[in-house]
Amino acid sequence: MDIFNILGNDFFKALTGKYQNIFIDCLEIIYSSYRTELSYGIDKDILIAQLCDYFERNSSDDIQFDDDQDVLRDSRSKASEFLRKLKGYGWIEYEFDNNGRAKIVMPSHSITIIQALTDITKKNEMEYQSEVSSIYSLLTNEDLLDRPYPQVIKPVYDRTLALFTELKKLNTGIRKYIDELTDGQTPEELMEHFFSYNDNIGSKAYHRMKTNDNVSRFRNTIESRLRDILSDEAIMEKAVSGYQNIENENDRDEARSKVIEIITSVIGYFNSYDDIEKEIERKHSKYLRSAVNRAKLAFLNTNNIEGKLSTILRNLANAFEEEEDKGIYDDVPDDYCRIFNMFPQNFISGESLKTIGISKKIADVDEIFTSQIIPEEEMLKRRAALKNKTEHRFSRKNINAFVRILLKDRAEIDASEIEVTSKRDMIRLIFISIYGRDRKSEFIVMPKEKIINEKGFTFKDFTLKRRAK
Repeated sequence: MDIFNILGNDFFKALTGKYQNIFIDCLEIIYSSYRTELSYGIDKDILIAQLCDYFERNSSDDIQFDDDQDVLRDSRSKASEFLRKLKGYGWIEYEFDNNGRAKIVMPSHSITIIQALTDITKKNEMEYQSEVSSIYSLLTNEDLLDRPYPQVIKPVYDRTLALFTELKKLNTGIRKYIDELTDGQTPEELMEHFFSYNDNIGSKAYHRMKTNDNVSRFRNTIESRLRDILSDEAIMEKAVSGYQNIENENDRDEARSKVIEIITSVIGYFNSYDDIEKEIERKHSKYLRSAVNRAKLAFLNTNNIEGKLSTILRNLANAFEEEEDKGIYDDVPDDYCRIFNMFPQNFISGESLKTIGISKKIADVDEIFTSQIIPEEEMLKRRAALKNKTEHRFSRKNINAFVRILLKDRAEIDASEIEVTSKRDMIRLIFISIYGRDRKSEFIVMPKEKIINEKGFTFKDFTLKRRAK
């Protein structure tokens, strides 16, 4: 691609420096000023006046370019310098009329790039129906076949290329569109945006593609007419001659190959439409499910920190119970320490959430198996183990019972008075502190400022008291 021989090496400097936003604004003013003109040219004095107005309204700070010692303070000097820079970078050119007045002219490559930048910021979506209808009309108009290449084949190819480029952009843009609606949103905002998204079906372009802009309605006729052109030798001869004249191709065989390649490319594009449509629909469904799951998780993921810590501590206590060889002063295994490497959590990817099936399948009933007979001794042993496990759980009921024993006839007791000889005892002390803040518990916790350091444990002391009934 020989792009810099056309644009020049400094063309993109206007878009990369510290004043890039001002350059963009100036280019937009220049481009917009041509709307009332007969060409992409405008009187320099008129343009200077428009730029001065812009600098007076938007830029009161002094401006100094890195390669220049002069400091620009007034709006006119800023306008003149930015025009000079744009001319040096190759964005604009000067022309002089018969009276010697200067006109600012935009070359064709600058216009093309400004139009592309405008399309990006405006996010215009193609009206697919207008493109497909134009292709259809060109191919079904018999009067245009006297000059088939310039009047039918070339414009059909150009419009087909533009149409499928927009379809591919829609295919790649669905995920970004939904992520923009859902990322970093509260549950309420997620629901609001979900219904907004649902109304527009993700994108107005997607909605049109599935309804009135459906390419399938025209595709068969378009493909049929293109094949008719390929099989009609008289039309092909005219098309080859037209290709040679317009594309400056002297070799007739090469011209014929190019015409056939163009026509078959258009047929290929329309043949691939079903695959593109299925891919767009698949992505649309996938990312919409992801947005819904994100909303569900946001609603379910409450800020109950005590509940989360309670679950973590309960699991730790169970793990320590199974490690009888570990004493109170032993280091905690790395696997447990990693639990406390806290980090912000956002959402689980929609792909990792399995939807609960609602359909039922009728299958053969399995044969009823004969239950194993467990000896009475084993049954009693299992019951005792289950009872022991239940009694040692850090449930609210067990913690309440433990505190009742601690208090007995006392009105209150400090946590520093409770004997701690194992990791399990320390975790139970933490559960006492957690449950004491719950109104359903039989006791209350009153924090104290004193810090306790005992037997390798450090915690802020607190007082336990019976809850008044």
